[in-house]
Amino acid sequence: MPHTSETIRYTATDDDAGTRVDRVLAERFPDFSRSQIQRAVEAGTLLVNDLPAKSNQKLAEGDLISLVLTRPESPDAPPQAEDLPLDIVYEDDQLLVINKAAGMVVHPAAGHRTGTLVNALLGRGIFDADAEGASGNRPGIVHRLDKGTSGLMVVAKTESAHRLLAEQLKDRSLTRVYWAVCWGKVKKSPWVIDQPVGRSNRDRKRMAVTERGRAAQTTVTVVERYTVADWIEAKLGSGRTHQIRVHLAHAGHPVVGDSEYGGTGDHLKGIDPRWRLLGRAMLKLLDRPALHARRIAFLHPADQRPMEFEVPLPADLTALIDLCREKPV
Repeated sequence: MPHTSETIRYTATDDDAGTRVDRVLAERFPDFSRSQIQRAVEAGTLLVNDLPAKSNQKLAEGDLISLVLTRPESPDAPPQAEDLPLDIVYEDDQLLVINKAAGMVVHPAAGHRTGTLVNALLGRGIFDADAEGASGNRPGIVHRLDKGTSGLMVVAKTESAHRLLAEQLKDRSLTRVYWAVCWGKVKKSPWVIDQPVGRSNRDRKRMAVTERGRAAQTTVTVVERYTVADWIEAKLGSGRTHQIRVHLAHAGHPVVGDSEYGGTGDHLKGIDPRWRLLGRAMLKLLDRPALHARRIAFLHPADQRPMEFEVPLPADLTALIDLCREKPV
């Protein structure tokens, strides 16, 4: 179900006189949230008596108000098929292995109803219509990558493939290995980070190392060392949300470019002043965390044969490493 825009019109009554226009709109049009109304106002679509108005403008009786608002899409609306490009590494009648681009959201959610990997998969018409793994808002999705993370994902085409791959994910026989560039000097290699990960007590939208979290283990191995950062390999021993990013940040080595977990400008304040210029140059190359799902391995759900795939670093992370190599340890 696509988003639809509509113009609402309202004439202020005596009861509305002296009240801010945004409050009046929120009360008179409860189908729309205050944040939706505010976004529409910021977009410049609010008129009072055919003149542009601000959200805090107070009304007089008889004022004519118009505002273009977007009708919220039902959260239960099925995702729509879209013709979007995908980098497909492998495909057969049971599954696909995809090299996801950084910036692509995996499945539709609030604020991301279109342009997702799921929309692209539906656009290819690859799913069994009656398959459990192909139903709901996450057809075929066995595991996910964050929006800013690039790299390999396996997608199931059938119900049986989805179930068997999900079982491998649960028992850790489906393995994933990542490459990342993190700030600072990793003192030990290999290094096992074994800390529980759960919702942050300070910000429920973020994850954190917390005693009330679920067990999580990440094995870190240094690939190359640089002046202010290390190129590392990270292997998941569990699959918690944002696990690698949270574990590295908690240990004082946030992923370069990770604005959510301390890997951007604020981190530069704590490094040697001689290298802050280099740090700023590194961040200019990225608009996302320097994290890439390099390798994935699993047993094929049809015949249990071992499957393993690797993809190289994308261009932005290659450029980051080239810059780091100009300033070795």
